[in-house]
This record gives sequence, C-alpha cells and structure tokens, in this order.
Amino acid sequence: MFAVGGQRSERKKWIHCFEGVTCIIFIAALSAYDMVLVEDDEVNRMHESLHLFNSICNHRYFAITSIVLFLNKKDVFLEKIRKAHLSMCFPDYDGET
Repeated sequence: MFAVGGQRSERKKWIHCFEGVTCIIFIAALSAYDMVLVEDDEVNRMHESLHLFNSICNHRYFAITSIVLFLNKKDVFLEKIRKAHLSMCFPDYDGET
C-alpha cells in the first residue's frame, strides 16, 4: 500500500511506479467541494480530485486494474453543506442542500 502526494508537483514522481498494479483505492474528501488547492487558489479541490480520478481511470498503466473509489469525510461534508451550497462546486446543481 502506498499513499501518494496529493499536490500536483508530486504526481509525476509516482505514476510510473504503479504500472502493473492489480487494484487502486482512490480516496477523495466529500468535504472538499468548497475548497481550493494550496498551490492554485483558482482550482476547486473537488474538481481536481475528479480530474485526477478520471486521468487514473483512463491511464494506459491501469487498463486492466480494478479501481475503487472511497468518498470520505462525510461527517464534515454534512456540517458544511448546511452553510455552503453544493452549487459552489457544481453550478448546474439546483437541488436542495
């Protein structure tokens, strides 16, 4: 099991190490929907997680790899969603909080 760096600059350092793995567990924080990246305050963390997850799912190294997605920090998300609407991250969302 490996925990890889979350910042963009760290990603290129680890991607090649995982060629041939049989399973990837990708963890993303639900509570990050209203946060921005440390290294780029214009980029939403949830959007960045979705982009990274998509790139991993479609990477040639992982063509036959099982991929599991865990969404964590549900408790924090449930507290935040009362004050910061989900449309902050997904502008097309018009449902209730």
